[in-house]
Amino acid sequence: MKDRSVILVVDDQARNNELLEAYLVPEGYEIAKASGGEEALEKISAGGIDLVLLDIMMPKMSGLEVLEKLRAGEKTRLIPVVMVTALTETEDKIKALLSGCDDFISKPVDKVELLARVKSLLKISRYSARLEENEKFKATVDKISDGIAVCATNYLIKDCNAALLKYLEITDPENVDLVETVFRKYSVSIKKEGLMDLAVTHGTFDIVREEKGTLEALYLETTLDVIKDASGEPVSVVFILRDVTAARKEGSIKQGSLALVSHKFSMPLGVISGKIALLLDGAYGPLNEEQKKAVDDVSKQSVSLISIVEELKGQPIVCSPSQRKI
Repeated sequence: MKDRSVILVVDDQARNNELLEAYLVPEGYEIAKASGGEEALEKISAGGIDLVLLDIMMPKMSGLEVLEKLRAGEKTRLIPVVMVTALTETEDKIKALLSGCDDFISKPVDKVELLARVKSLLKISRYSARLEENEKFKATVDKISDGIAVCATNYLIKDCNAALLKYLEITDPENVDLVETVFRKYSVSIKKEGLMDLAVTHGTFDIVREEKGTLEALYLETTLDVIKDASGEPVSVVFILRDVTAARKEGSIKQGSLALVSHKFSMPLGVISGKIALLLDGAYGPLNEEQKKAVDDVSKQSVSLISIVEELKGQPIVCSPSQRKI
């Protein structure tokens, strides 16, 4: 950020520029000067000009022409312009206003009036610039698919984007307690007391809306960050909600399929395990060395398959004591 505001004074009479400079420099302003419209536009296009004091009556390019070009430019349209003129005709002032000037100062210039106008317009300009930046930021955030909310330390929403309003079914965020809303409407994977503990500066949890009638299930993976000031005191809480419904549903389907497959395998493997145990125990008669080796090989492969099914199912399939020894 600049330490001083830069004011461009534009007049084809050098003594007028010098007078304005003499009034403004002692007040802490930095001055740039131009003796005509074309030179003024070049200096403004180079950037860094915060306000323009522009004479109307100039040769080659009048102040009104300069003003029209400034207002037509995307980067220059918001620069405050004060017309400095000896003209008193109402029609001329109307033309200047229609062209987009912000104020007038009559010649000869009164120092007190000049300083008051300049100070006021610079303040308004700063507010306007901040507002425009905030609006651009808001428009960008609203395009993000993640829900974003900035809350006060009492969890009232201070600002949020469109995605958050959609996910949490909030029509008007004013005076809305985000935590109360979430716990009233949804299932939350963390206790309310834990979520509201400002000593925990970062956390991750799930917000889930169960499927009900025509209302589809919604899984929101949520992160929480407590923002602190320079002294370490919490000043706000930021929530980011990411829709992971598709991934969670896919995972659930896969898990269900694996559970079904493992269940179908469990019974045959149990039978195989039992038969192998009986063979090894000699229940079907003595085995020669070649037969024992073959049953041993089958038993080892059976144990490997049982281990795989156990992993899929998440619980053990009971093996016979004989097989566990192999």
